Amino acid sequence: MNPEAVEGHLTRVLIEWMIIIAAAFIFGRLGKKIGQPLPVGEITAGIILGPSVLGLICYWLGHHSNFPSIADLPAKVFPQSTQTSLQLLGKLGVMFLLFQVGMEFDYSHLRSRSKTITAVSVMGMLMPVLCGLAIGPWLHERFAPDTPFFGFQIFLCVALSISALPTLGRILLEMNLERTALGAMSVSMAAIDDAVGWIFLGISTMLVTNKFDGWYLAMQIAFTIIFFFVLQKVIGPWLRGIWRKNGFDKLEKGMPNSFLALLIIFLFASCLATHYLGIFVIFGAFIFGTCLHQEPTLVKAWREKFSGIVLVAFVPIFFTNTGLNTKIGSLQSGEAWLACGLVLLAAVLGKIGGCFLGAKFTGQSLRESASIAALMNTRGLMGLVAINVGLELGLLTPELFTMLVIMALVTTAMCGPLLRWWLPAEIRKLVPDAPKLVSRKEPLLPPVAGERL
Repeated sequence: MNPEAVEGHLTRVLIEWMIIIAAAFIFGRLGKKIGQPLPVGEITAGIILGPSVLGLICYWLGHHSNFPSIADLPAKVFPQSTQTSLQLLGKLGVMFLLFQVGMEFDYSHLRSRSKTITAVSVMGMLMPVLCGLAIGPWLHERFAPDTPFFGFQIFLCVALSISALPTLGRILLEMNLERTALGAMSVSMAAIDDAVGWIFLGISTMLVTNKFDGWYLAMQIAFTIIFFFVLQKVIGPWLRGIWRKNGFDKLEKGMPNSFLALLIIFLFASCLATHYLGIFVIFGAFIFGTCLHQEPTLVKAWREKFSGIVLVAFVPIFFTNTGLNTKIGSLQSGEAWLACGLVLLAAVLGKIGGCFLGAKFTGQSLRESASIAALMNTRGLMGLVAINVGLELGLLTPELFTMLVIMALVTTAMCGPLLRWWLPAEIRKLVPDAPKLVSRKEPLLPPVAGERL
């Protein structure tokens, strides 16, 4: 590519990036005003900028005005030639976000609650899988008859059962819950569900490509476990020792560039390791982050240096780009909308019901169980990643892709309001805009109109 072509491509990417940041900022803040996490507003911004809203408006104006060229405006603003660059920027943002989520991850609450973590993780996978098995044959027959049935069925179960670790982590950060027992447990459960989900997603991919190898899968899991312990017992303590030995924990200026360079090298190496192990690079970022969380001054220095630019400039690209590829207009029949409602019902009942029962049966309070279920019901980023993989594998038609994106958006949008109503009183005070409770019974349902809490 010659210099002029590079400059032209960069110019187009910068224009799109500027539009995405502005739209994500505006709609993200509008969403926060009604109690929604930023990812909901950012996905909505992408849907509005894409063919579902802006594309439809431009198409109508182009055919009912004296400016027919306006019909092609969305394609000109977001051409296919820049999609790869936008996806790369978005994935870099997700990688850095997961690294921060891993560093914020606190293990101290987990030993006493291992039964709850295990039960919720198992039930939170099992119930949605059963729901997926129930509705899968009908969805396949009506909307994807030409796709491999077993691959489609496994993929649908993954999409329904997965939890959004990055989005969940981002919600916890926004609500000041990342270092609570509830937050730590939820991150652990989501990480387990995501890991199991990616394994089944890999199996689905193997079935589609006819390259299933059980021995390779076993070796993959074994080496991943070894890699995790090497980070926790060798690399993490070594880096934390360098941080303290050089007095970086006492510096007021934050993280020195020399240590930052070392940290980024190991971050990228961890991402490459998980990539070659057959797991997505973002899991390498999360696992590496968890080996550093015991050093709070290091976590604070990273957050102060990078958190803002990652959340504002990089992460919104992924959410907005998914919205750009969503075509709500593809659901053109009553049957398609019925199927969309069925997918959403299966996702919500399976995840909330399974996680609530898993938490309640292991001794958690009513409100803790409900709060865990609300968090685990969030599909957000990981759900969208899985959905995009399914589309790339040819397991999804445009109709099914749109249904699952709507499911991911709605389940993410449900989290904030439900969590604010269901949080236990001792945790509720950490959330500035959560309703205050004065009743010792702590009812789970919102008050009726005119009723005071």
